[in-house]
Amino acid sequence: MVWQKTLAALSVLSTIATFGIAPVPAAADTSPHDCASAPPDAVTMLPAPLNKWGDIVCTPYGQMLTSHTGWMWLMPDLDTVLIPAQLTDKQPEPVGNKVYFTKIDVVKVKGAEFDDAYEAFHDGFDDHEVKPDGYRVDITTVEGKSLRMYFFDYDTYAWGMSCPDNKCVTDTRFMILDRHTPPKPREPSI
Repeated sequence: MVWQKTLAALSVLSTIATFGIAPVPAAADTSPHDCASAPPDAVTMLPAPLNKWGDIVCTPYGQMLTSHTGWMWLMPDLDTVLIPAQLTDKQPEPVGNKVYFTKIDVVKVKGAEFDDAYEAFHDGFDDHEVKPDGYRVDITTVEGKSLRMYFFDYDTYAWGMSCPDNKCVTDTRFMILDRHTPPKPREPSI
């Protein structure tokens, strides 16, 4: 997989280039641009449950997966997270709508797959909390690059994590918070 070296080396955005999760400094131009001219094979709407917290925006650097209105995607140091479709180890280029997502699949995971991803994600967290629902998200770009991520839904908040080459990387964990509802511990099922 090409995304193994970089999911999003948008150095303008001071990325974590190895794993493709891009924290965004205030000076970066990631303001939404017109998506109306996106090619017909571009993904413009996210599948559930990713559409609960996420959105696709068009920027001068191509499409990016980011937080939905009312939600925040934040690294633990509180930098904003973007998942760009343009993957490069160099300075990103203003490509507009020429670089985009062609496929975003979401599958609820259980069993060994959930356990493996959750173990990597949950390292250093409370072992006694109620487990979330887990989702594998497979992303493909027009350049043929692919990325695997896992999202963990705790009902009032969530977490995401990058898993290049199917190896989840704890340092890529990011929080997904509702701007209007404080996170609450998940209640056990009956």
